[in-house]
Amino acid sequence: MREWGMLRYFVKGGIITIALAFLNLPTTGLAQLSSSSIEAAQKYSASHNGIGLIVQERGQLRYENYYNGYSGAPLHIYSGTKSFFGVLAVMAEEDGLLKLDDKASDTLTEWRSDPRKSEIRIRELLNFTSGLEAGVEEIYGRSSADKIALAVKLDATREPGASFVYGPGHINAFCEVLRRKLKPKRMSYEQYLKKKLLGPLGIKMERWREDPAGNAIPSAGMYMTGKEWIKFGEFVNAGGVAHGRHLVKADHLAECFRGTAINPAFGLCFWLNGYAPQSNSREVDVEEDLELDPMPENWSDACLAKGAPADLVVSLGSTFQRLYLVPSMGLVVVHHGKPGHEFRDFDFLRILFADAAAASTPEPQKRKVKPLFPGLFKGRKQAQ
Repeated sequence: MREWGMLRYFVKGGIITIALAFLNLPTTGLAQLSSSSIEAAQKYSASHNGIGLIVQERGQLRYENYYNGYSGAPLHIYSGTKSFFGVLAVMAEEDGLLKLDDKASDTLTEWRSDPRKSEIRIRELLNFTSGLEAGVEEIYGRSSADKIALAVKLDATREPGASFVYGPGHINAFCEVLRRKLKPKRMSYEQYLKKKLLGPLGIKMERWREDPAGNAIPSAGMYMTGKEWIKFGEFVNAGGVAHGRHLVKADHLAECFRGTAINPAFGLCFWLNGYAPQSNSREVDVEEDLELDPMPENWSDACLAKGAPADLVVSLGSTFQRLYLVPSMGLVVVHHGKPGHEFRDFDFLRILFADAAAASTPEPQKRKVKPLFPGLFKGRKQAQ
C-alpha cells in the first residue's frame, strides 16, 4: 500500500484503484506543503515564464504572489475552460438530459448514416477519443460560421476509442448535443452552465469569447482571476459540494476523473496523474507534445508528474495556465504564465511536493478495498 497524505491506492489484477480516506477534510491542521517548497516552486515559475502563483490548502490561503509584470488581473485561461464542461456534462446526466454512454447520434441524427460517427458515445466526445478530426483550423480559423454547428460536420477519421486526438472539435460537438437537448427549455448551454455551476459557485467572469454566431467558445473562451478559478477547484475537491449543498453527487463527479486505455492521463476534460505509480509510466509535457506534428495519438503510458500525488487533477490551459487539485490534501494551486517554452509541469510539481507530508513512495501492494469513489483515477492494465 502506498500513502500520500490521506490518499491510498491499491492494485488488484494490474488495475489501479484509488480511494480517498476522508471526503470531509479538516479545515485546520498542520500544513502538508512546506513554505520552503512553495517558495522554491515560485522561484522556478518566475524564471520559467511564470507570472503568478496562488496556493490554498484545506480552504486556507497559504501563498499568493504575482510577478514578472503581472498584477493579478483577470486573464485568459484558454483550455482551462474545457473542465467546466466536463463537470457540466455529469450535471446534465444527473438532470436526466443525457447519458454519457448514449450514442451522440441519438441527438445528432445526421450522424446516423456515417459508420463511425453513428457509434460515437457522448463520453468519447468529452475524453477526446471520439475519432473526430481535431478541428483546430476549422473552429479557430477566421470565418463567420457557427463553430458549434460546424463541429458536427467534421469527419471521423478514426474508430471511436482507438486514439486520443486533442482539439476543439469534440467539445464543440458535445455542445451541439447539449444545445439540442436544451432547446425545449429555451436555454443555451452558456445559460445552463451559469445556472448549474458558475452562479452557485459565485464565479465572476471578466469575459467569455464568442464565435461569430454569438456562441460562447467552450474550448478556450473564459477570462477570470486566479481567485475566481480557485472556487471551481474547491468545489471539485469537496466532491461537488459548495456552500454546504451538493451541486452534483460525488459519484457522478468522479466520472470526470476516469482515464481511458489510450490515455489514462485524460478524463472528461481534466488531465490526470493516476498512472504515475506504474512502473512503465512516462511523464509528458502536455503543451510541448500537443504542438508536435503529427500530434501523438497514443498516450497509453502517460502521466503528468511522478513526483506528485496520484490523485492530482489538472485543469490545463495554454501559456501555463493551471489549476492543480489534490483532493486527498485539500489542495488547490493556481499557476499563471506567459507565452514561452520553458515551464515544465513535472519539474514545477516535483519542487512543490518535495517536502510534502508522507512523501515516501513504496511500491503498491495488492489488497481488497472498497473505495470511496469506485474506480476513481483508474489506470489501464500494466504492461506484462
